[in-house]
Amino acid sequence: MRKTAIVFVALLALGLSACSGKYKPDAQAGAGDDGTATETGAAGATGEPGVPADCVDQTGGEATVTMSDFAFVPDCLRVSAGSKLTLVNEDQSAHSFNVQGGTISETLDVGDTVEIKSIDLAPGTYAFNCGFHPPMVGTLVVE
Repeated sequence: MRKTAIVFVALLALGLSACSGKYKPDAQAGAGDDGTATETGAAGATGEPGVPADCVDQTGGEATVTMSDFAFVPDCLRVSAGSKLTLVNEDQSAHSFNVQGGTISETLDVGDTVEIKSIDLAPGTYAFNCGFHPPMVGTLVVE
């Protein structure tokens, strides 16, 4: 019985360490019933409440989100409606990119790149996440 308990604790520790990474739990955005972000706090650079001040502006062209070190880079970005979005997985694990309340849901294996030809979302603020690693979250602002 004691050996079983030791093995269980060792496997649990190994499993937890495999899921650890550079997560930013304080920066997580929630999602309301309509899927748009409901994060509270100071207004972002444009004065929009709930949008972090360091949100990366990728409007007017192509936007890119990279998955690296179990985090989205950038974890907040502004894009133009209808623009192209490229997702790049540079991690050693599969990830997904799911926009809450939206039509974007992609799964990327290790080393994959996925191009979304048009961001078909109404202007607004949306939370996104990785379905495999729940602490991986971000904010997408569509203009």
